Amino acid sequence: GEGEAWPVLDGLLNNAGSFDGDYTGTRKTSIDGNEYTLAVNVLAPFLLTSLLLANVKASGAGRVLISSSVSMGAADALTDLQLDSGYSAHRAYSLSKLCDAMLSYELHVRYGAPPCLTFNTMDPTAECGMGCDTKMLRAGWGSWGAP
Repeated sequence: GEGEAWPVLDGLLNNAGSFDGDYTGTRKTSIDGNEYTLAVNVLAPFLLTSLLLANVKASGAGRVLISSSVSMGAADALTDLQLDSGYSAHRAYSLSKLCDAMLSYELHVRYGAPPCLTFNTMDPTAECGMGCDTKMLRAGWGSWGAP
């Protein structure tokens, strides 16, 4: 079954963060046909968490942390998760990070059992005050930290 090859895990950190995978500004899809940012930032962490959930739960105090972003506040396409119309890299990223927060909440509602198993979300860029100099931040937000 799922997770058999892995030992007990105290925690799982899902820190996926793809913004415009190849920095061209064009909509891309995964091999499965899903919008690329959604596939990397949301579907992959969901799959990994699902496969390892029993291992995290077995620790007796398991923690699952899914990174999100303050950018989720700009999400406006909950009826079009694949962004078939009106694609932009910013829209895709914002939507994916809102979905990450919603995923964390839903996993906690379904499987959370504090203090034995909890699900949380956080914004890693808040920890570095947007002063992190990464290719993704420069491509998406430039030197000012805002789209």
